[in-house]
Amino acid sequence: MKTYIGIDFGACNIKAFQINNGRELSIRLDKQQSGKEYIPNIILYDKHKGKLENIVGKIAKRDGKPQNKVWQIKPKISKKNWSKYIENLGREVNAAEVVKDILDCIWRTITNQFAGEKDFDVTITAPVSFSEVQKNLIKQAALDAGIPVTTVITEPFAAMFSLEDFLQDEDKQTVLIFDFGGSTLDLSLFRIERADDELRFTELAAAGLKFGGLDIDKAIFENIFMVKYADEVKKILDNGTPKIEFLNAIESIKESIFEDDEDSMSEFVKDNEGGLIEFNLTKDEIISVLEKIKIKEKIIAVFEELFEDAKIKKSEVTAVKPFGGTSTISYFLEMLTDYFGAEVFDCEDFDLPPDEIYMGVAKGAAKYRYTIEKENSGVTIKNVIPYSIGLAKNKNFTRYIKRNEISGFVTRFESLLISELEKNNWRVAVYQSFSNEFKLPLDSEEVIFMCDVELDKNLYSVEDAILFKMKTDSSGKIHMKFFEFPPDSDEPKLIEEKFVKVG
Repeated sequence: MKTYIGIDFGACNIKAFQINNGRELSIRLDKQQSGKEYIPNIILYDKHKGKLENIVGKIAKRDGKPQNKVWQIKPKISKKNWSKYIENLGREVNAAEVVKDILDCIWRTITNQFAGEKDFDVTITAPVSFSEVQKNLIKQAALDAGIPVTTVITEPFAAMFSLEDFLQDEDKQTVLIFDFGGSTLDLSLFRIERADDELRFTELAAAGLKFGGLDIDKAIFENIFMVKYADEVKKILDNGTPKIEFLNAIESIKESIFEDDEDSMSEFVKDNEGGLIEFNLTKDEIISVLEKIKIKEKIIAVFEELFEDAKIKKSEVTAVKPFGGTSTISYFLEMLTDYFGAEVFDCEDFDLPPDEIYMGVAKGAAKYRYTIEKENSGVTIKNVIPYSIGLAKNKNFTRYIKRNEISGFVTRFESLLISELEKNNWRVAVYQSFSNEFKLPLDSEEVIFMCDVELDKNLYSVEDAILFKMKTDSSGKIHMKFFEFPPDSDEPKLIEEKFVKVG
């Protein structure tokens, strides 16, 4: 019997969920540490009596030297050529290697709980704002760690499938998934319809914001700690204590204040001399920072962008479902009520159990694959591509597929000048962008290289231009067809088809 597993590779924590023979259960990744389902996304390259060992989780967070740890690897995947020297290894590690090492530890923990089980179907999630190249880095790292990954899907898309109540509801609904985690805010807008025995999920639009709980922690450090405790912070930093120790303390205080509804909390930071210095933070101070960085206005701007792409009005949203640790902060729950109205989301009545808030993405990832693999499930799923796709033309990105088109969209016939191809090998460069601008410079930060498509120039007889059509699927693969007009015909002739693996 196949076991479906969803892995939520979060910036702060990693979670996993399994479905086996219809039985649903969280996987305790922290079983030998504190008994929790999830573990901190931190790896320690440990060395004991000359023997190297990779440790992931709370022990890695608490023990070992900073020069042998990597934390917050998920945001680092977005950085070009990131690496860190690890003292115990005597060399540098890059992002792909760190992700592989972390997932290797996770997979050993998972498989140790499934004695004799070999038939796994694994789905991993990624933020909406991750490029296909970044998603494929995670997928390849997982495959290198021995994990049989079937697909990588976006976090809010996965979260949708954890919501049991919508599977039973007969009414048509428009649901907004608000997934606010450690490094990103991810939004997905769904239309859910039931027709006879068929349930249809249509993703209308998706959008992401590269801002999360970790960015809030940094803003608190800069605006509160560096002002209120300037001398103490400087002394500890000068003694060699890394900044991450302050950010960990801020994260702990922030979680305690909002989870326990306290007005203020304190944490201790250890300096390199072994002393402990107390730092206090109040709820009002945290809210003052949120107001100062105008995060509410940024989120509302993304909402409006989402509705514009989906071609619907805010008033058409029938429900809002929050996920992720940062979404539990009362400031954001109240913002959702103010923006959508209490009839759509009421923070006073919000009582989704913490496990569902934190585990919803991993659970939904497992359930997504279980649903589409199940015979006669009666479920139809359509998802969007939350980025634009285009080609390099005259040192510009030229868009051919708009952001938030339904996957499977096919362009009309488009022309491609032979003079714009690289002459020696007739290579077509494909790019993506999270902007919906029609043209952008190739060196813009909005433009991300996806892949090259190499044509066989010996197959073509024309000298000026060829035609092409482009299509993409839900897995991120690009299908391209290339045509030409024969001299004696008015109908285009198909010359080549290319199925391109992105990244």
